[in-house]
Amino acid sequence: MNIWRRFGLMLLGLLERIRLLFKFTPGAWLQRWKDDVSLPESDFMRDAESIIIQQEPLRARILLHSILCVIVVFIIWSALVSVDEITKGEAKVIPSQQLQVYPSLDGGIVTDILVKEGQVVNEWQVLLQIDTTRFESSVKENRALYLSLTAKAARLRAIGDGKPFVPPDEVLVEDPKTAEEEQRLYETATSELNAQLSIARQQLAQRGQEQAEAQARQKQASNAYDSTLKELNVTKPLLNSGAVSEVELLRLERDVTRFKGEKDVAAAQVAKSAAAMSEASRKIQEVELAVRNNASKELSETMARLNPLVQSGTGLADKVKQSAIRSQVRGTVKRLLVNTIGGVVQPGRDVVEVVPSDGKLILEAKVSPKDIAFLVPGQKAVVKFTAYDFSTYGGLEARLELIGADSVTDEHGNTFYTVRVTTNKSVLDGGQPIIPGMVAEVDIITGKKTILSYLLKPVLRAKQSAFTER
Repeated sequence: MNIWRRFGLMLLGLLERIRLLFKFTPGAWLQRWKDDVSLPESDFMRDAESIIIQQEPLRARILLHSILCVIVVFIIWSALVSVDEITKGEAKVIPSQQLQVYPSLDGGIVTDILVKEGQVVNEWQVLLQIDTTRFESSVKENRALYLSLTAKAARLRAIGDGKPFVPPDEVLVEDPKTAEEEQRLYETATSELNAQLSIARQQLAQRGQEQAEAQARQKQASNAYDSTLKELNVTKPLLNSGAVSEVELLRLERDVTRFKGEKDVAAAQVAKSAAAMSEASRKIQEVELAVRNNASKELSETMARLNPLVQSGTGLADKVKQSAIRSQVRGTVKRLLVNTIGGVVQPGRDVVEVVPSDGKLILEAKVSPKDIAFLVPGQKAVVKFTAYDFSTYGGLEARLELIGADSVTDEHGNTFYTVRVTTNKSVLDGGQPIIPGMVAEVDIITGKKTILSYLLKPVLRAKQSAFTER
């Protein structure tokens, strides 16, 4: 404590000397000189003070030197260390897209309202549900007819192509009874076809057998004719010599004529049996062709009913799908235009309004005209939302995108420039959502300046304006 007391006395003495120095006047100097002449003991007092200062302890002098060193180091540090120059502005979050309005395309009775005004919704989230009973009955009826015609078309196609019938997978899964019925019809048609073909093939085989028999008779008659004719030709010369009788010659001539007739008849039967075989073969082809033609004709009629059914089924399914009003974007519900469960919505009537909020946020800030000269598009910024404590939740990094072309004056007479900054995220690091309309403070980084510059700024400003007043 004694050291600190002495240090304090020394410091007070130093301050007193400075005070006296600044209060120097000629009269005060003369009075001081007179006092020095009349009071020689004052020299003794100054010498005593000098001796006391020189006899101060070492620790007091070290403390004084340390303070001086700290001051020097602070001045050097403040001259080297830079901090950001910031332009501040009050901002408000605005939607990055146009307001999304969702209507009920087909209308109906409201069965459920799943959101409320101000609620944040995700993309494809259901907002409101319309009764689907009348649509679902039509969809089921349409689907049943579609499956039936699809199975029938597959059956007719298999019959026409002569291939086994394989029911479509969707028919097997959704309507196995229809698949079984078509399988029975296919088997019945196949059995009838096989029966007709069997009869035709039997007829063909019979005609073939008849042709073979005719060919055998023709060959036999031809051989008999040839041998009898040869015998006749050999016998004729012997008639003149009397070796054979005329009766024998006449018999041979009758045999030749008879065998020639049998030969011609057999040839005619062979031709007739060949024609019968061709007819039997053609009949087999006609049976197969008739079945295929009937199957093809019926398939065409079935497809003529099936194709429009596919289109109408798509439309009905879309009506069921559209009965659930979904948000196409992530955003915030602005207004619910229907608030009554059980109420009737007319077709085409708007039911929900959603303000989009995609991955980026756009903030519109007000900047003072005195700071606008230092703003350049592309500068970095930090957004601090008033709804969340910055020390706890932090802020969002942003970038200056647009600077207003002219200043704006509001109804209170305040003049400002409008600028826009864009963030890279729409939520804080802790997952806290940001919705349109929130108020924030935007710090736009316009440059850097040393701490010493900040400390000397009042001095330099006073230097510029000193000695200029009237």
